[in-house]
Amino acid sequence: MFKQAASPILFYTIASISLAGFVLLGYATDRANFLQLIALFGILFGAYYYLIGANHHDDFFKHSIIVAVLFRLSLLFMHPNLSDDFYRFIWDGRLIEKGMNPYSYLPNQITKEQMLVGASNLELFQKMNSPNYYSVYPPVLQFLFFISAKLSFGYHTVAVYILRVFVLLAELGTFIYLTKILDFLKIERAKIFLYLLNPLIILELTGNLHFEAVMIFFLTASFYYLLVSKYVFSAVFIALAISTKVIPLLFLPLIIKKIGWKNGIIYAAFSLGIIILLFLPFIDQQLISNVGDSVSLYFQKFEFNASIYYLLREIGYKIVGYNAIGFIGKVLPIISTCLILFISFRGKGQFSWQVFFNRALNILFVYYLLSLVVHPWYVSLLVLISVFVENRFAILWSLLIFGSYFAYNSIPFEESFWVNVVEYSVVIIFFIYENKKLKAMKVFN
Repeated sequence: MFKQAASPILFYTIASISLAGFVLLGYATDRANFLQLIALFGILFGAYYYLIGANHHDDFFKHSIIVAVLFRLSLLFMHPNLSDDFYRFIWDGRLIEKGMNPYSYLPNQITKEQMLVGASNLELFQKMNSPNYYSVYPPVLQFLFFISAKLSFGYHTVAVYILRVFVLLAELGTFIYLTKILDFLKIERAKIFLYLLNPLIILELTGNLHFEAVMIFFLTASFYYLLVSKYVFSAVFIALAISTKVIPLLFLPLIIKKIGWKNGIIYAAFSLGIIILLFLPFIDQQLISNVGDSVSLYFQKFEFNASIYYLLREIGYKIVGYNAIGFIGKVLPIISTCLILFISFRGKGQFSWQVFFNRALNILFVYYLLSLVVHPWYVSLLVLISVFVENRFAILWSLLIFGSYFAYNSIPFEESFWVNVVEYSVVIIFFIYENKKLKAMKVFN
């Protein structure tokens, strides 16, 4: 798939068009301007389709690495324009710099009691999207936030640049370990560009400072050491991944199944022990309660670009006459957990690494189908795992999910029912089609 004839002139022309597209999207596009946003992204994705096909030719491989680097460097001085999460990153870093625990104080409490003063901090508070709940960012991220606060000397812009350097370094690490994994699995290296050149990955991770990039680096390293049976290193890296973004926790049951119960239990216990150690500097009497409140709030109040949840919400309106998010938000995680355990442990005996990565992909897909919130950058981990398998629905989703930015086309924000229907209908249909095709070819079980 994606293979095509490569012309040097056409390759560099399309790469140049892409570079211009990234610059326009990064520096001259507001997320409220949906038509410009989606038009430019569509052009980038069309160019991406050509570029990943051209990379099956050896002559273009090294040049494509340079292009992937240039795309990212073109966004080095970009002010995040599709997400305002970074204000909370800087806020948490400044709290730690002042000796305050970000898990112990609400931003509105800090501002009201003037515990963090100054015009710069007030501006952060006014622009952040989470003033009424405690930080949910794990300790590895808090460390990066602290470093950025320490080195930025109170300047938001400098803090953004420092955080972006962390993302770029993580992407470099991901490239190194992706290459190692592909070589080990005897998969052609050209598949690495499914991830490296993907417009969503570049825009959302490098451009808009989403730290899935750091989590993906740690997880990719963990997968590599798992492949070569260096379980201690793998456990350390997956602990770091979970301590960056919690989502890799979903893979622990699958890893236990793959390496056997004895090794698996030791692996999981060792990983969880490291996670606890990383949280130790932040532990106080309020930590569990406050983080629990924030997680509960997330699962029972927030909703964005969901699929199955929206169907259940509409059914709830018909039955009880109101949004039953409080109940649905408790039930869906239970169903998700059961399905993840089933996917992880089904079947007897061992299975191949190809099956392992296919199951990992399915675990993530099920999890996001049952989630109440699915932001575009959440798909980045699915794109990564697509490098190791034959499934391409995640690549398609990385295009379609950008339509969710339609919600910011108006004030107050309002999602489009039809954009949501098209996104999930097409992705689910393609997922089913691919799985039937691959099963017929006996690619996985």
